[in-house]
Amino acid sequence: MLARLGPDAKVIAGGQTLIPMMKLRLLKPLQLVDIGRVAAAQGLHLSADTLEIGALTTHQAVAKSDEARTFAVLKDCAGGIADAQVRSLGTIAGSLAEADPCSCWPTLLIALDARVRCISPEGERVQSVRELLKDAYSPALGAAELIAAVLIDLVALRGAGAFVAFKRAAAAYPTASCALMFRMQGDRIAHANLALGCVGMTPIAVDVQSHVIGAPLTDDVMLRLEDAAEQAAEPLADNKGSEAYKRSLVRGLVRRAFRIATERASGAAVTQPTHTYYG
Repeated sequence: MLARLGPDAKVIAGGQTLIPMMKLRLLKPLQLVDIGRVAAAQGLHLSADTLEIGALTTHQAVAKSDEARTFAVLKDCAGGIADAQVRSLGTIAGSLAEADPCSCWPTLLIALDARVRCISPEGERVQSVRELLKDAYSPALGAAELIAAVLIDLVALRGAGAFVAFKRAAAAYPTASCALMFRMQGDRIAHANLALGCVGMTPIAVDVQSHVIGAPLTDDVMLRLEDAAEQAAEPLADNKGSEAYKRSLVRGLVRRAFRIATERASGAAVTQPTHTYYG
């Protein structure tokens, strides 16, 4: 149907990203194709080495899943998105398909080196979330191409990490967000990924490997991560704050994510919230 209707058509599932963008006149589709009831594109499926999340799986379904209880970062993200209405209707692929740099899922999925399986009348292909979101509001999807599923390697999920966000109110987009993932070898860091959201025209993957590989989870490593994140951030001043304020906020979020990841790596109870609000 998308191929027949042409570029003026958009698909709609939960509508929690598309409809606000239409209200702002950022998108003006002439036709909407409702795919929200395609049951085969819903649910989480765990294999020996991969977690596959169907494109139409809602944030609430992820947050309440057995997989989210096993892999805490999934609940960090899905359970803190907006409010109950948005979580009940919005879908994981909907958070990706419009390439909105302020959505929560892109930040976490980049830190997890996640991939998306895409389908179109021409066939199927897999690309990384980083490739999909290389430009703001312009996802790397061809004509009549849809995201069918999100793919996450279990080796990435089994590390210690956290997704954190800071918002004006629960229903608002974050002022900034941060996803930090470690894979440990004994008490040393074997691999690390850090991603920032809402402080650039796309989610930002921060190169931190050289700063932390082989080091223990110490305050010195935390400060190195803060420095790297502050330098990588590309915030714009707006009604949420100045550029300097947002860079300071990024440092604070990296610090919080590091503290939570450290607690999880040690098996301790998490003492800090992953989502905080003001105003």
